Amino acid sequence: MTGTAMTRRGLLSVGLGLGTLGPVAILAGCAASPQPSIYTLAIQPGTQLDGGPATLSVVGAAIPKYLDRPQIIQHGGPYQLDVSEFDRWGEPFADMVTRVLLGDLAQRLPKTQVFREESPTATNSAASVQVDFSRFDPDPDGTVVLAARWTLRGANLIAEDSSRLTVKPASDAIPDIVAAMSQALGQLADKIAAAAAHG
Repeated sequence: MTGTAMTRRGLLSVGLGLGTLGPVAILAGCAASPQPSIYTLAIQPGTQLDGGPATLSVVGAAIPKYLDRPQIIQHGGPYQLDVSEFDRWGEPFADMVTRVLLGDLAQRLPKTQVFREESPTATNSAASVQVDFSRFDPDPDGTVVLAARWTLRGANLIAEDSSRLTVKPASDAIPDIVAAMSQALGQLADKIAAAAAHG
């Protein structure tokens, strides 16, 4: 048998083999991808305070662009961000933070009507709060860091402050990290509510 004939027969065998295995490989490649786990921050209980303005509007939270994505973000190192592809937020991050902060403040200021400034039902408020976040995510060791500057205004400036809050999660599991983030946002609400109640 010539070398050419052997080569052709070998190629034919390989082709038949691929033809047999091809559908299996294609089916394996089309296997369903894992479904992402969906998370949300939660309102945290706090001390109910007397006093406070009759109405308080919360301006939509300003967040860094790197957090403006559905995936949960963690710092993997000084210059690295880790994206959890299958761990995602149930709504846009800024909207979720604003919504939960509204609930935290309403719980702490029971005599104050708290609403989002951009809400269709919003009215002229006696006071407003603006929060600008520079960080709100875990460090490489898992510690949640919330860094934000907030301004509370009424007829005049009532209070402003820069807060850096840290909460250590119970573990490095995503549910515990989300719980720690919720606690940090509740601690921020404690500070804002205290200023509003005594402003």
